Amino acid sequence: MNNNKQTAYSLLILFLFSLAFPLTPAVLDEGDEPSYNASGRSTACSGSVCINEVIPDPQGADTGVYPNGEWFELYNSGGMDVDLTGWTVTTSASKTLNFNANTIVGYQSGNSSTWTISPGEYVVIARNGDSNFYLTNTGLSMTLYDNNNNNLHTATWGAVTSGTSYEQDPSSPTANWIPTGSPTPGQINSAGGPTTLIPGDLIITEVMANPWPSFDNETWPGGEWIEVMNTGAADLDLTGYSLADAAGNTLEFNTTHLVNATASSSSFLIAPGQHRIVAVNGTSPYGVLNNGAETLTLKWPNGSPSQEVSWSSTIQGFSLTASTQPNGLWSYAAYPSPEGPNPMAIELMPRQTFDVQFSELLPNATNDGANFPDGEWIELHNTGNVSIDLMGWTILDGMGNITHIDPGSLVFNSSQGATVIDGGERRLVQFTSHTQLWDDYNHLFLRDASSVIVDTAVYTTDYGEDIALIRSTQPTDPWTPAAWKTPGQPEPGTTPSASTVRFSEILPDAVGADNQQWPNGEWLELYNYGTTDVDLTGWKLQAASRSLTLHEYNMPLQSTPILPAGEVVLIALNGTSSFYLKHTSADSIGLLDAAGSTVDTITWTDTVEGESLVAPNSTHAGVGPNGSTATGDWLLSAWATPGELNPIWPAYSGSTSLALTEVLPYCNDDSITPTEDWIEVLNTGSTPLNISRWSVLNGDGDRRFIRLSNLWVDTNQTAKVELQPNERAVFLMEAWMLTGLGDSFDLLHPDGDIVTSASWSVITDCQTLMPGNSPEDDWGHTLWPTPGAPEPDASQFAGKDDLIFTRFMPAATTSSSGDVEFIEITNLGEQLAVLNGWTLRSTTGSMSTYNATISSLIIQPQQSVLLANDADQLAGYEAGTVVDISDALDRAFYFPNSGAALQLLDPSGAQADTLVYGNGPVTLAGWSGISLVEPITYLDNIIYLRGSGCGDAPDTNTVADWHVRWSRLGGSTFCHENQISSTGDITPLTAPENGLVDLLAWIESATTSLTVHLYQLQHPQLAHALIDAQQRGVEVTVVLDYGDDWWSQYELDTQRGMATTLLSGDVDVFWFGDEGENPYAYIHSKVAVRDEQSVWLGSGNWKSSSQPAPGAAGNRDWGVIVDDPALAELVLQHLAFDEDDGKTHISPVLASDAPNGWTIPPKEAVVGVTATSISGAYDAELLVCPDNCIDVLVSMLDGANEEILLSLQYLDLDWSYGWGENPIVSALEDAAQRGVRLRLILNGAYLDEDIQSVVDRFNEDWNFTQGYDTAAIVMSANESVTKLHNKGVIIDGEHVLISSINWGDSALVRNREMGLLVSSLEVASIYEASWWDDWHRVDDTTDSDQDRLLDAWEVMYGLNRTRRSVAGNALIDESMVDLDGDGLSNFAEQLHGGHPHLADTDGDCIPDGIEVAWAQSTALDESVDEVLPLDALTKADADGNGVEDAEELGCDLGGITVPEENNTSQGNDDDNDGVSNEDDTCPDTLAGAATDDEGCSSAQRAALVKDSTENTAGDTAQSFFLIVMVLALLLSAGAYVVLQNMRSDAEKVHADIMETSYDEVMPTPVQGGWQQPVLDASAPAITAEMLARVPGWGEDMVDAYLKQGWTMDQLAAYYEEQVTQHAQSEQH
Repeated sequence: MNNNKQTAYSLLILFLFSLAFPLTPAVLDEGDEPSYNASGRSTACSGSVCINEVIPDPQGADTGVYPNGEWFELYNSGGMDVDLTGWTVTTSASKTLNFNANTIVGYQSGNSSTWTISPGEYVVIARNGDSNFYLTNTGLSMTLYDNNNNNLHTATWGAVTSGTSYEQDPSSPTANWIPTGSPTPGQINSAGGPTTLIPGDLIITEVMANPWPSFDNETWPGGEWIEVMNTGAADLDLTGYSLADAAGNTLEFNTTHLVNATASSSSFLIAPGQHRIVAVNGTSPYGVLNNGAETLTLKWPNGSPSQEVSWSSTIQGFSLTASTQPNGLWSYAAYPSPEGPNPMAIELMPRQTFDVQFSELLPNATNDGANFPDGEWIELHNTGNVSIDLMGWTILDGMGNITHIDPGSLVFNSSQGATVIDGGERRLVQFTSHTQLWDDYNHLFLRDASSVIVDTAVYTTDYGEDIALIRSTQPTDPWTPAAWKTPGQPEPGTTPSASTVRFSEILPDAVGADNQQWPNGEWLELYNYGTTDVDLTGWKLQAASRSLTLHEYNMPLQSTPILPAGEVVLIALNGTSSFYLKHTSADSIGLLDAAGSTVDTITWTDTVEGESLVAPNSTHAGVGPNGSTATGDWLLSAWATPGELNPIWPAYSGSTSLALTEVLPYCNDDSITPTEDWIEVLNTGSTPLNISRWSVLNGDGDRRFIRLSNLWVDTNQTAKVELQPNERAVFLMEAWMLTGLGDSFDLLHPDGDIVTSASWSVITDCQTLMPGNSPEDDWGHTLWPTPGAPEPDASQFAGKDDLIFTRFMPAATTSSSGDVEFIEITNLGEQLAVLNGWTLRSTTGSMSTYNATISSLIIQPQQSVLLANDADQLAGYEAGTVVDISDALDRAFYFPNSGAALQLLDPSGAQADTLVYGNGPVTLAGWSGISLVEPITYLDNIIYLRGSGCGDAPDTNTVADWHVRWSRLGGSTFCHENQISSTGDITPLTAPENGLVDLLAWIESATTSLTVHLYQLQHPQLAHALIDAQQRGVEVTVVLDYGDDWWSQYELDTQRGMATTLLSGDVDVFWFGDEGENPYAYIHSKVAVRDEQSVWLGSGNWKSSSQPAPGAAGNRDWGVIVDDPALAELVLQHLAFDEDDGKTHISPVLASDAPNGWTIPPKEAVVGVTATSISGAYDAELLVCPDNCIDVLVSMLDGANEEILLSLQYLDLDWSYGWGENPIVSALEDAAQRGVRLRLILNGAYLDEDIQSVVDRFNEDWNFTQGYDTAAIVMSANESVTKLHNKGVIIDGEHVLISSINWGDSALVRNREMGLLVSSLEVASIYEASWWDDWHRVDDTTDSDQDRLLDAWEVMYGLNRTRRSVAGNALIDESMVDLDGDGLSNFAEQLHGGHPHLADTDGDCIPDGIEVAWAQSTALDESVDEVLPLDALTKADADGNGVEDAEELGCDLGGITVPEENNTSQGNDDDNDGVSNEDDTCPDTLAGAATDDEGCSSAQRAALVKDSTENTAGDTAQSFFLIVMVLALLLSAGAYVVLQNMRSDAEKVHADIMETSYDEVMPTPVQGGWQQPVLDASAPAITAEMLARVPGWGEDMVDAYLKQGWTMDQLAAYYEEQVTQHAQSEQH
């Protein structure tokens, strides 16, 4: 089956298949919500009603009912009321909220003022539980639309804080919204600063934000509550007061919330000094007040804030009161006191004011609620000598719980009375009822029988189960763990030993396993600070539930248990199971002498593996003189000194000129050396500085000392703690010490004072940070890590304004790799660009973001780098620096084929550049308008170029930046200056008169080199000439097209035969397009350079049709020889690209390419005359396709002032370049519109409808209809000129284009072509003379305007050769007009040999019409001899009877009548346009307007299309599409018949060779079904059917896309994709 049949069958099957499935156009049903794409940046408000405030993450449930839940506020800044019904907001997650009775806060049915926003008014819109709408907490855009669907305002936010509202950034309306001071729904915003307060007599005195045991939302006395107090001297009416939290929740002072308020107005009074309670009272399902960070505002009845209180955290059951620090956060009250005066601050509460005191606590028992000894207990100690009866005494805790001391709560003691505590004795209070002691926090108050507090105990840490607590050395400090519990007995240390031994150092967390033998494992150290030796025999280490008797076995550094005075002994635990030191929780141990007396006790809370602890007042703990009296938990030592006396350091007096210069807080993949965490310090002083014992303190209170073992140095360097001036050190810490999510730390000198600090809020990963420009600035990213070396100065390197995307290939596949796509980044600046720490981001159309951090990438000034996933393969196609993504980025990075937004961000997150392609999100910051789409759908491996790709790099953040030029993988991007002004000898060549002789002479004069690039070399004499040149020492290089499968076998054999014959003659011969990824369709150039001095360039191949022998017939071709080294150098620069066999489209010709049995015809002498040269100055511009030819052609046409003469093989109307309309046709029409005279000669050898459509465009549309001075003809042939193969233009008689460039999409965007635009009046005149010869030449077959009148006949009789239309009558053409009124039309005159301007051609008094009618009647009358019409018109005696016809029959030939030709419509024609009313679609056409055959002018046709579009509904469109599909099926079946039976030979050849040239194949029909690809980017009129495929999109939007190169099918597919993506639910 041949290719045509395959094509037809394929069409038929495809249409049948499409009809087998139901049509599913995406048509919105009535009631559906429109789909918006509102994601992206904020915008300035374009209306009077704008979004003013939004709370994306309220306290409590997002779905709560207002004032809870999500809401936003509108403000009317205009001067008119606005009805909000029908308004909506839509988020970037495609969620829409309608403004209606459910969402407009305060809406009242029947009251229009409640849904109207007046000037200066605020209206709150609440989600109110709508399940189809939400606001995300991690970043979103929300767009406001009015009832006409106008986009008024967009608000965008990033990650948000719970309970915080957001407003537009006043400094930048396109920036993310910023926090307000506090939510103010329905009021003016607090503008992100502190609230302006108007203090009054009413104040908040106490808050219960986290109640216990009740839930937050229970009714009073349970639930949340706030206490207020009247500090004034008169009664105060609370009516109208309110409280508001940070989320905007409001508690009105009304009967619901004001405790004891009734309908009586007097119940709202608060007396001077009185306290009242405002309670939630179950009005919220979750409570109102936040248990975490919260701000509560007391408001006057007019809404003005009076007082503001804040807290950062809460504990269940503990109320909050004002801090003792001015303006500080509220802290825990000693105990709740609702409706009463607050107790004193906890630190001021009485302690040990009576003989009976707290002495020991067990808040975390093994069995809470059980009887002693298993349950919780408190020990009381009577320090006096008198017995006290505790009956009536109580213990009050911080939650207000009261435990009565009575026989039930006191543990039985046989030596004391039921409730009596004797002097010097102890009693235990057990907790067996509902009251329990919190494990981790509580306040305890001992009250006597008169409820007077006599002692206070506070603990703030859970030290673990069954750990007793005792009073700290400082009475106001929280209680600390006892070494062991002693219920009813003296506490450890209360019966001290007389010994002079104490703990001096411990290692509770050994490196590795704790139970290892010395020198590994846990150990501790004892110090004898006395003057006599101490025998440790029988001494014990004691802790809760464990003990160890000391023995010399545990003293590895000595052999006896004697501890000498002034020395230390190391106690190694050596893996014993009877005693251990805790490190996963707090611990306390004691040292007992042989008599059991307590020698010393210590406690600790935090440990570090391998680090020892020392006393909190030790100078070796870095506390300095100010800490000499410190008590409490033991601290890290500067370094461990096992078995040695701890150093005692004097007060630090050394230099403090140590600066923090760099920090690595986090790196997830350990890609930076050294690994995290580390800090770098610098000695900024003028003297050496020892950094030993300096330390770092993080935000959690963890401290690490700098020591030699923790310093990092690079290879071949030595660490040291003494830094010389301007010397650096890098200090290593654990990976968790600092965080990359924002953190801070302090640098402390050896005495623990802060010298300097560092803080940052930026999120960082595998990037180091350095100080900001001023001490107050946050730290920011370094350009790259420099541990131990100076940090790079950002001002010395390229910044975000210097970096830009310049080339991009999102999808590419080659035979060797499927992953060669790339992005090119260019450094436009004058400084080095170091992109380490920068981010490459991809965001899909569904707003899914993917980030990769650049870990290693440097770009030199004015240079570029290509980032690719397969750099090795890409480097084989593209020049420049190619870097593999895996080497430059911290993770894989791909470019989605469907589209995305690509962004380059600097380390601070600031945008350097954005590129949106395909279905990427066009509303993203840094981009405006539609996305970048492929210019031609049938080409693969397309490279998008910014600007021309030659460094101009426009940056308007739109697709216009990328719509100048594009390339293909492996193709050229020439950036040479192609214009020259020079002097030389120019030889115009106009074939067939000149050419071959000149070429042979030109080749024969070569002495050093010949470089020839041709589509076809098939002329044996020219091939012989090249071989001869090579043989005489000329270096000959030839590049030829490899040919295609649609070439005839003769053409293929001849091309290969010539190439291999040249090869055998030692010529360097290359194929263009033999194999591999070919960025071009063909090499169609016809160009050669001789001796680097002279250039030959033309439109004709080196074959006999274009280079005929002298006197032989041939094609009309133009060529030129320019003897000028400057031009030769320019041409060679371009030719070199296609001579590199390293390119995938270039390969050497091989001897095996020779066709079997082929031999070159013999060499023959060619004798003739060469053309005349013209010497002098000239200007010229080189055209190279596809690089610059379109731009130069358009510029050439745009520069025409008077006349454009075109001599073209063909002109293709039906294509578009890249993203817009056909630029060549547009430039021609623009020239015609501005009055330039256009004349076009087209080749007629293969005349078909495409060529005829061009002629009609010039003649019928532009000339007849539009009135432009344009005309086109089909060239006539003669015995010398057989066909028009030219591709030339003459502009204003001065500029002439000689080229190989056919005016169609393949030549201009896919082929390698070359042309020369020469500016010289003298040179142009030669070609112009040839052009006019072609214009005036006529033959006996050509009919340019297709009016049935031959051009030669029309020229003979002065008719219009180029136009068939007749003004005033749309139904006839020029052939149907009877100019002389003789009853014969022009066509009849031509047919029968009459004269169109003479009614009586032969002057015999008989009108021509009668003579023809008479002649025709004789053919029907057998009784008379037949008379030919030609004889009747031209002979007096047509019937040859010897008597002149007029004399014999009279001037009417005996009454012969002329039948009337049916040339016009019958019936009335009211508008006189030549179309009768019954056939006139437009019966009201203006007088004189040109019309079509339906009686419509151009304007009326456009109006009809518009009306059709506006009045066609979706259902109609669906029905229409069904009809179209059925008709398409029928048409495809008809197409089969046409393809099989009706295609003319000329059309077959045309279809096969459209990409090259008509004469460049054999004139016999070529088999094969190859057809010219066409661009999809035409921009037809928008129809209703088109709009029905994209419901919700307007005509303007569709038109914009089509003009950018989209086909309607592509656009419909993209629309469906967007609908699908935005229909997916976003995780909230």
